[in-house]
Order: sequence, then C-alpha cells, then structure tokens
Amino acid sequence: LTCPMSKMFALPFYQSTVATCSVFDLVHMDIWGPYKVPTYKNHKFFLTLVDDLSRATWTYLLQYKSQAFTVLRQFYSYVYTQFNKKLKMIWSDNALEFTEGSCKQFFLEKGIIHQRSCVDRPQQNGVVERKHRHILEIARALRLQAALPVSFWGDCVITATYLINRLPSPVLRHKTPYEILLAKA
Repeated sequence: LTCPMSKMFALPFYQSTVATCSVFDLVHMDIWGPYKVPTYKNHKFFLTLVDDLSRATWTYLLQYKSQAFTVLRQFYSYVYTQFNKKLKMIWSDNALEFTEGSCKQFFLEKGIIHQRSCVDRPQQNGVVERKHRHILEIARALRLQAALPVSFWGDCVITATYLINRLPSPVLRHKTPYEILLAKA
C-alpha cells in the first residue's frame, strides 16, 4: 500500500455521500473563466448552477465576476416563482463573489446554508466542475461544426446547456435532467 501511494501525485478523493430528496435542496455553483476571447457582447465568464438531484443545469454569461450575485438573486426568484421551491443549500468554492458582502448576507437572510470546498480542492465541487467540462466539450463541438468565430463561444455554452438538460443520462437512469426536475418539483 505504501509503494503505490508514494507514486501518486494526489491522494484519491472520495465522493460525498450527501443524498438529496428534493429538487433545489442542494445546488452546486461555480464561475468559469475568463475566456481568452470575449463574446460579441463582451462576456468573459459564465456562472453555472446545477441541481444536485436532477442535474438540471443553468448557465448565465457574465461580463464580470461581480455580476454573479445579481444572477444568483434572480435565480432564487426564478426557482421560487416557477417551481414554488426555495434553495436550501448552495455548494461553491471559496470565490470572494460567494463568500463575502452582499452574497453572504443574502444567504443569511434567506436561510440558505452555504457549503464551501476547501482551498485548492476543486474536486470537492466536482459536480459543477465536471458539468463545466461537459458543457465546454459540447460547446466546442457545436462551434467547430458550425464554423463560428470564437466570439460565439457564449452562445455555444448556452446551447450546450439547453441540449444537456434535454438528453438522457446514464447517471439519471436514462432520463433527462428536465424529466427529473419537472417530476420532482
């Protein structure tokens, strides 16, 4: 056991055993970017929110990271209005946009538990990190297939998210994220 462990670059990371029973009990959140080329509307980042139970995903293009809090407030209202649910727990990294100031106060006022991954441990926020990879792989394929300029990456990210939400997944027993979301809401 010692010999194989000594050859590892990092210790294995074990998935969390937190089980959610209802949609929006736990939402994973992260900002991706900056992209080297801004979109034609000058977006350089995108915020991704993933429901833990359904794996339904929402992406929002941002010009600045500081816009994430405004988008999060709008998402909270969207969830309440469209699904009659309240966000119970948010999991994110330790980005200042999520841990200080208005965002921290918002979590306190709404009774949202904010769980954060340890510093330099992105694998603890693996659900949304993996979702970023999936979104970017599909977005890149869409952009290359359509021969679009790089500045259309944002539209491709939004389209990729739309498609992912409507495609069956083995993780969800071959149901779509939206099937699970709408059945459990």
